Formats: sequence, C-alpha cells, structure tokens
Amino acid sequence: MKRVVTARGTVPVARMDGYLIEERLLDGIMIEISNSGGNLEVGFSEKDRRYLSQFSATQQAQWLQDAMLHCESGCPLETPDGKPAWIVEETPQRPPSPLKTMRPARGAGELPPELAFLRRG
Repeated sequence: MKRVVTARGTVPVARMDGYLIEERLLDGIMIEISNSGGNLEVGFSEKDRRYLSQFSATQQAQWLQDAMLHCESGCPLETPDGKPAWIVEETPQRPPSPLKTMRPARGAGELPPELAFLRRG
C-alpha cells in the first residue's frame, strides 16, 4: 500500500514538475500524484490541459507512465503549498498469531519415552 506523505503526515495530493520527464516540452507543467485507496494515481494538473491538448493521448500516457516510474524511484515531490513530499510503502499490520511458541524440553522427565530421541545431547 503506497501513499504520499510529508513530515506532518499523509497528504491527498503531491506534484512534480514535468521538466523531470521531458525537459523542454513539459517545463512548468505540473504532474499530480494522488492517493486512491492505497494505489497512486498520476495525472496532469487541470490548468495544464489546454497546453497538453496539442499532444496525442499516447504521448501523454507515456509521460504519465514515466512520471510514475520517477516518483516511485524517489524523485522530489511537493505539496500544492510547496512543502516537500515523498512516497512510502506500508505493509498492512498483521494481527498477532493465536499460536503460542513452545519452549524446548530441558530435563529428562519432561519428554515421554517415545520422544526420548528429541533430547539434546
């Protein structure tokens, strides 16, 4: 389960500058990374849609795929108000096991005769 966090906790959206993906064409174009039920979604900022309309859907999809790879590899992200953010992966907490560990036999009287072969040394 992945999520976007800052030093203060989880945030719903972070962004990165498109310059990291395609230097000249996407300079200043913001790519947004959002939490969606443990999965991350990547998309272009709404204000940049008009500029991006001149590029094919295939090209935009390729840029978004590259952006996801960059994000997962640790590229710098920021919140909309400019604070640093990053992606963390959490493993779900497992409930404690109801099984209890057994302690090994210590003395000769603790094992029945048919299990005597289990005694140490």
